[in-house]
Amino acid sequence: MNKNITRTICIKLDLATHDPVLTATMKAFNSAAAWIARVCWDEGITNTNTAHHRVYGETRERFGLAAQLAVNARAKAVEAVKSVKAKKRETCPVFGPRGSVRMDNHHSYSFKPLDHVSLLTMEGRITCRMILGARQHAMLTDPAWESGTADLVWRRGVYYLHVTQSRVAPDVDDTGGVIGVDLGIVNVAVDSDGQIFTGEQVRKVRARYKRQREELQKVGTKSAKRKAKRKSGTEARFQSDVNHCISKTLVAKAVASCKALALEDLTGIRERLTVRHEQRYERHSWAFYQLRTYIAYKSAHAGVRVTLVDPRNTSRTCPECGHCAKANRRTQSEFLCQQCGYTALADFVGARNIQTVAVNQPMVAAPVSVCRKS
Repeated sequence: MNKNITRTICIKLDLATHDPVLTATMKAFNSAAAWIARVCWDEGITNTNTAHHRVYGETRERFGLAAQLAVNARAKAVEAVKSVKAKKRETCPVFGPRGSVRMDNHHSYSFKPLDHVSLLTMEGRITCRMILGARQHAMLTDPAWESGTADLVWRRGVYYLHVTQSRVAPDVDDTGGVIGVDLGIVNVAVDSDGQIFTGEQVRKVRARYKRQREELQKVGTKSAKRKAKRKSGTEARFQSDVNHCISKTLVAKAVASCKALALEDLTGIRERLTVRHEQRYERHSWAFYQLRTYIAYKSAHAGVRVTLVDPRNTSRTCPECGHCAKANRRTQSEFLCQQCGYTALADFVGARNIQTVAVNQPMVAAPVSVCRKS
């Protein structure tokens, strides 16, 4: 039986006249979530039902929240406590006054005619207009997708509603084989068919952003800080756009050829490898995990299977004769087998070996839980 896949639609809201009400609701909701998290942390509660019976009544009395908002605050707090404990951290989670407000479909929010939405607040229901583009409108009205929970988010003076939708995942067809993908910095990605996604332009753009930040930090004036604040997020958006383009191309190729995708499992790569001081910024700044999650959710939506393989020795092993030696990797980009003389781009060799490993191991979907934001 196919699992459900999810996506998240980011919708801008026109809430100018309701800002005081929503500000008060956000503050009360997050204050309640922080208090619940502290209670659960101090008393060692991680069970949802136990937490509900412990805090529900007091939450409504202390913070004046409606029933459903109190339930959602408890859910947010318990999930945060579980996450912190799973990561073995020793600090209780906290929530700022402008943290997101979780809402349930129909109970806390509901769509109305003419692109309006009704939201539950401290002062009852309010109705506001959604500012929808053509794509967002089509996604909301697609009968194949069912809307679920949503988060009311405040970002730089603007309110957004992040609506989660789900549907059954399409059937997987990987009868055509596997495409191996090698990830890197000089070349962001190289697949086993020989397609190269060069990182040259990426490195130039990121170096420019880095210089700009350093110059503004050296100046240190108020105007420089304002300029730095305006520029904040530009590098992250550039990075996200590049990863979206690469993942979209790879998934489209897999769909057209009825193939699965195989990626390197780079979990913990920053801790395992050491690099020179001048290379640390490049090594630690590029978001390989983001690219992997983009590939994972696009593949799930398209019915493409994704598997992760151990990257060890994939760039040192000859794909022709199987000889593995450190000397085979002559330089960062050059591979020359010391036994059979096979030569090729090192990243392409890595992609071919990833493909071979994936073919010889059970095909298991990549364990990446992600949501799509549009």
